[in-house]
Amino acid sequence: MRMLVTLSLCLLLAGAASSRAGMQSAREQEIQAAFLVKFVSYVNWPSGTFADANDPVVIGIFGGDPFGSTIDRIARSHVANGRHVLVRRCLALDQPCACNLLFILPIAMPQMDALLAGVKGRPVLLVGNAPGFLEKGGMINFVKAGSKIRFEINKTAVDKTGLIISSKLLKVAQSIR
Repeated sequence: MRMLVTLSLCLLLAGAASSRAGMQSAREQEIQAAFLVKFVSYVNWPSGTFADANDPVVIGIFGGDPFGSTIDRIARSHVANGRHVLVRRCLALDQPCACNLLFILPIAMPQMDALLAGVKGRPVLLVGNAPGFLEKGGMINFVKAGSKIRFEINKTAVDKTGLIISSKLLKVAQSIR
C-alpha cells in the first residue's frame, strides 16, 4: 500500500510540475528521474538475474543525460526490493551497459534496433520518452497527457523478457498494450 501511495504522489507531482506549457522543464526531468528509480520497485526480475544478494539494481541511461546529479541523488536514497539502486551512463553501443533498466533518450531512437539486439535474451526493462518507442520494442514510455507526465506500458514486450511488472504499476499506467 505504501508503494502505491508513493507512486500516486509521484503522479500528482507530475501533473503539478508539468503545468508549464510546451517545454521539458527541469522539474519534469526530475519527475521522470523519480519515476525511473521507483519503477525498479515494481518489477520482479527472473531468478538468476543478480549474481549476489547484495548486487544493486542498475539503471542505465543511453543517448545523453538529461538528469545530471538529480537521478543519482534520488537513487542513493532508494532501496528496491532489498537492493540499492545504482545509475550508469551508457556512452556507446560498442561498450555494453550492464543494467537492469535502460532509459533510452529520443536522440538514440535511430539506434533502437541495435539497442534491442544488445539486450536480446536479457531481462532489461527498456524505458523511453519518444513517440513510437513502444512500437519499436520499448516497454515503458513517458507521455504527456494534457499537462501531466504519464506512462504507457507495452506488456507484450515486457512478458518476452521474463520480467514481471506489478499490478500496482499496471493500474496507474495511462495505457497497456
